[in-house]
Amino acid sequence: MNGAGVSDGDLIAVYGLLRAGQSGFARFGLAGAFEARGPCLIPGLLYDLGDYPGLTGGPGQVRGELFAVRDAQVMPRLDAFEDYWPGDKARTRYERRRLRLVEPEGLEAWVYIWVRPLTGARAIASGDWLAR
Repeated sequence: MNGAGVSDGDLIAVYGLLRAGQSGFARFGLAGAFEARGPCLIPGLLYDLGDYPGLTGGPGQVRGELFAVRDAQVMPRLDAFEDYWPGDKARTRYERRRLRLVEPEGLEAWVYIWVRPLTGARAIASGDWLAR
């Protein structure tokens, strides 16, 4: 698969710089590669890491946007933007994993999960990067 495990038609949930209107969304031309499916809630906790957020496992909910992948070939560029380097744990800051969403209920989506220490990071209690 050209998308490193992601296929056309898969769902991806984003919660920070890849949300519509944010810098990463424009940088990767995601409007063409992804089809917007609306808001979603991702299980986990959200942290402010400075210029970007990090989602970790935990008993919270994080606001995001859900997209269907139209062109999985964009995924390696997206992975690089997210510092996800399969096979290179030393470089990786996020891992892309499939998670069952809180809403829409019953759906699974690819999500970038922060895998580094949270030293000095501030929790975002609202779970919404745009409302921090």
